[in-house]
Amino acid sequence: MPGTILMTILVLSFIILVHELGHFIAARRAGILCHEFSIGFGPALYSWDDGETRFFVRSIPLGGYVLMAGEVASPAEEGNVQTPYPPAEPGRNLADKSALQRMTVFAAGPATNFLAAMVLFFVIFGVVGIPQPTSQIERVEAGYPAEEAGIEVGDRIAAINGVQTETWEDVVREIRGRPGEETTITVERDGQRQEVSVEIGYSPHEEGIGYIGIQPTSHPVRQSLPAAAIEAVAWTAMVFVMLVEVFINLLGGETEALLGIVGVGAEVGRAAEMGLANVLWTTASISASIGFFQLLPIPALDGSKLLFLLVEVIRGRPLDPRKEGLINFIGFAFLILLVIYITFQDIARLL
Repeated sequence: MPGTILMTILVLSFIILVHELGHFIAARRAGILCHEFSIGFGPALYSWDDGETRFFVRSIPLGGYVLMAGEVASPAEEGNVQTPYPPAEPGRNLADKSALQRMTVFAAGPATNFLAAMVLFFVIFGVVGIPQPTSQIERVEAGYPAEEAGIEVGDRIAAINGVQTETWEDVVREIRGRPGEETTITVERDGQRQEVSVEIGYSPHEEGIGYIGIQPTSHPVRQSLPAAAIEAVAWTAMVFVMLVEVFINLLGGETEALLGIVGVGAEVGRAAEMGLANVLWTTASISASIGFFQLLPIPALDGSKLLFLLVEVIRGRPLDPRKEGLINFIGFAFLILLVIYITFQDIARLL
């Protein structure tokens, strides 16, 4: 459990860092003064500055922010009417920039989340490799037919009833379709082949499916770097499309596919037990999900700021601050209720 919590914190902190770094870099490139860059909320654990921006690592790693000149107060200074920073030079406030420049700043956070997902998928496909199961046995489960027949760890399943089994898929196909049958399995051990007779049992997981209680070894399969780059873009796009489907289902009242912080922690914990590739895959998927979620037109998210700025571009002038404030209040209340509901759903799944 402590390891799962630590891994979850590391994964979320990385994703938050990527997101806020996108805002920060875009703001600086636009000439906006950034007073603060913070990972997390609550009391500061560590801070430093580069002469222009104060950087913070805070105690609650469930968010982050970039405080730009012209914004009223940072989340860490909630309740203050003004920031403790002096006014910026003319032209360096967020409000001094054009609507398109501000849109670029707010869109940069989600964009870097999608970019991070692509980089992680690229590392998985081109560097770490996708674990590919083989026909060699890594584990023999106690009390199942394989153990009773004398099959051992390290054996390679070479054939089943004379059918050659070059891959784990071949092994699974031949065993699944023979529940209750007496079967001859050819195993390769220490360079020698021998035949054993196995009465195939029934799977405890699927009704009517053959099972003998063996698990395969795996080896990483890597793609060429150009192929890995194509796969990375394709998988990021696939995650995006799946999230669009989830959002459409959400509008229809289906919330089962949504995960809150508790659900994310459980997924990271399961991934950590399955190796580096699974941790990277989970992190990439969560990063793309955060990028998508931030684009939704919900107050407190980047999507709502982009929507208001789009209205400003179309109208040629900003929306009435009172109307914008009312929309923000209603939307933020909805967001809080949704987070609470999803958290209860996460807990119910775990229980």
